[in-house]
Amino acid sequence: MSKHDEILEYIYSLPEGAKISVRQISAHLEVSDGTSYRAIKDAEKEGLVKTIERVGTIRVAPKEEYIAGNLSFEQVNRVIEGKVLAGTGGLDREISKFIIGAMRTDALESYLEEGALLIVGNREDAQWRALENLSGILITGGFGADAEILKQAEALSLPVISTAADTFSVASLIQRELYSGLMMTNVITASDLVIRQDEYVYDMIEGRDKKYFPADRMTVLTEAGKFRGIIKSSELSKLAEKDWHIFVSDIVASTSSTLQSLRQLMSWHQLNILPVTDEERTLVGIVHRRDVFRQREPRKLGGGLTAENLIDREIRIDDNRIHIKVMPFMTDEYGSIAQSEFMRLIERLAEVVLGNHGIYSYHIDTLNVMNIKLVQLYQELVIEGDILDLGDQFLRLEVEARSDDGIYMKATLLIQYYKEK
Repeated sequence: MSKHDEILEYIYSLPEGAKISVRQISAHLEVSDGTSYRAIKDAEKEGLVKTIERVGTIRVAPKEEYIAGNLSFEQVNRVIEGKVLAGTGGLDREISKFIIGAMRTDALESYLEEGALLIVGNREDAQWRALENLSGILITGGFGADAEILKQAEALSLPVISTAADTFSVASLIQRELYSGLMMTNVITASDLVIRQDEYVYDMIEGRDKKYFPADRMTVLTEAGKFRGIIKSSELSKLAEKDWHIFVSDIVASTSSTLQSLRQLMSWHQLNILPVTDEERTLVGIVHRRDVFRQREPRKLGGGLTAENLIDREIRIDDNRIHIKVMPFMTDEYGSIAQSEFMRLIERLAEVVLGNHGIYSYHIDTLNVMNIKLVQLYQELVIEGDILDLGDQFLRLEVEARSDDGIYMKATLLIQYYKEK
C-alpha cells in the first residue's frame, strides 16, 4: 500500500467531526508534509473531509451512503452540466440509486447494483467495481477515466460522466433535483383532504322542500351543485330576502390549494370547515380543520432520516426552552449556524410553546430574525420562547437564543391560530 493510500485509509477510520491537519498526519504516519497535503486534498474531493474557515479541516463522512431517487442518467448529466465520456446508449435509463463513493472499495460491494450510479473521484479500482456490478459512473473533480474503463462502459452501455464539481456539490445538486420532483408529486393539496359531507351543505333550490339542521356554525350554499358562498348558519333564515347575498361570503378553496394556504384561510376566518370547488365553481366537497391542522410525518431525506429527526436527536426540551449543541450538519461554510437551521429551531420551539398553551391549529404569518453575535460550531445554546400578546386570532411570540456570555439571536413571530371552541 502506498503512503497516499495509507493516509486515505487513516482518514476513513476517523469519526465524523474529528479534526485533522497536515502536521498531525505527517507526525502520526511518518510521511512528508507534501504527501499529507495531497492526500487531504484528494479526501476533500471524495467528500471525506471539509475545510471550514476558523474551524479547520474536519472529517465529514456522510451518514447516508446513498441517495434514493428515480432520475435518469441524462437528467443527472443535465443537472450537473457534465460531460459524457462513454455509454451514451444508456443515458435514458432510470437510476436505481446514487452511491457516494466515500468508503473503501471493498465496502462498495454491498451498495452497488445494476442501474445504480457511483459518484466517485479518480479511483480506478472503484470505477472497475462499478462496471462489474453494472453501475454507471460519475467522476468528480474534473478527472477523466482510463481508456479500458471507457471501452468496457461503452460495450455495456453504462454511462460514464465527468464533472469539474466536487462530490459534495454534485450530491447537493442531485438531492435538490430529487426534492424538486418530490415537492411536485407529494405536496398536500385540498384535493387530498376533501370529503363530501352533505350536513354542511344547503342547496338553495332543493333545500326549500327539506328540513336542514346545520352541523356547524357555518353553512356552504349551493345552487344546482354550483357553489354560491358560505354563510353563518344563524343567517340561513334570511336567504328569502331580496338582498340575501349581503349575508354570504365568497370564502372558498380550489382543489389545488396547498395545505399552508388552507391553514391561513381557516385561521384568518376562524373556520371549522372550508368549501372546495373545481375550475367551474362546482362544489367538490369540504375540508375539515381536523385534517388541515393534523400533524404530518415530515419528508424523509435520502437515508430515511428527516431534517426534523436530525434536529430532534440533538435537542433537549425543558418547559418553553430548547437546549442544543450546534453540530456540523447545522453550520454553513464559515462554521456558524446556518440561518435555515436556526429558523427550523424557531419553528420547533413555537410548536413546543404553543402546545404548552393548548394551541395546535396555527401557522406562522410573519417571522423576523435579528443576529446579534455569530453562533459557532459546537457552541451550546438555550433558545427560549415567550408569548407576549395573546389575542382571539393572533399571538406574538418572542424568541431569544442565549449562550453563557449573553444573547446571540432574537426573533419575533406573528402567528395566526384557530381558537378552539
